[in-house]
Amino acid sequence: MKKNKRLYIAPPVPPTANNNGNNSNSNSTFANFEYKPPNNIGNIIGIFGDVLVTVGDALGTIGAIIQLDIDVSADLQSQVDDFKSNQEKDKMREEIDDLKEQVKEIDDLKEQVKLLVKIIKSNQN
Repeated sequence: MKKNKRLYIAPPVPPTANNNGNNSNSNSTFANFEYKPPNNIGNIIGIFGDVLVTVGDALGTIGAIIQLDIDVSADLQSQVDDFKSNQEKDKMREEIDDLKEQVKEIDDLKEQVKLLVKIIKSNQN
């Protein structure tokens, strides 16, 4: 496969100027030389493409940061809710334990009342 290579040939050296101002080579190729710039459309499109890729990567990064913030917020809220739930459970357990103690005291009082009733009956006889 041949690669298409451009050959740039240097323009011919202009003839030395005459002191009298007559230029005898006015019809030479150098006098008609016109610079034609190379076609850079591909390079320009490539640069635009790179800019778009960079912007796309930046948007992707920003989106990832936003999603991370949302995930962290949701996780924090979940932990706070779990903590509150555990606090409520602990509070309920304390209340249940207090009620159990009160029931035990009531049972003890019932036993004491039964004993008192028995003592009163025995003293009445």
